[in-house]
Amino acid sequence: MKKKWMICIAIVLVAALAVFGMMNRKNSPQGEGLQINSNGKTVTVSFADLNQTAFEGDLVNGKGEVSHHEYQGVELNVLLSANNITVSDDTVVTATSEDKYSAELSGAEVLEAGKVYIAVTADGEKLEGIEGGEGAQLIVFGDSNSKRAVRYLKVIDIQ
Repeated sequence: MKKKWMICIAIVLVAALAVFGMMNRKNSPQGEGLQINSNGKTVTVSFADLNQTAFEGDLVNGKGEVSHHEYQGVELNVLLSANNITVSDDTVVTATSEDKYSAELSGAEVLEAGKVYIAVTADGEKLEGIEGGEGAQLIVFGDSNSKRAVRYLKVIDIQ
């Protein structure tokens, strides 16, 4: 009898998690591209329309292992400038993924040349979203642990 109750509880928990996951995705921005929010305005930039350049560098994982990667994408400060969004040293930039993972950057980091990028390809492979389609990843060079390399990047908030 005790086993049946445990199984029932497990089924209910799995169902609740599935419903929560679907609701969470419904609240995320829809469509292809990157949503940039600044000063009450929202700009959506298509990944295909990014003025892409090649860049490369080393990322460090949680174990301290260094890996070198080659990317195509755009430097974040260039993307923001192209969309008439101004960043200062004390600006707070939050990058959020499709699955709600987020990382915070300072304006000073964003303004530092060669530090913060939006990648649309990595090592020759096109990046995809969680459910396929076009995708992007935030790349922050110089971090001792690449926790801010936000995959499935969807929203950038400027405050």
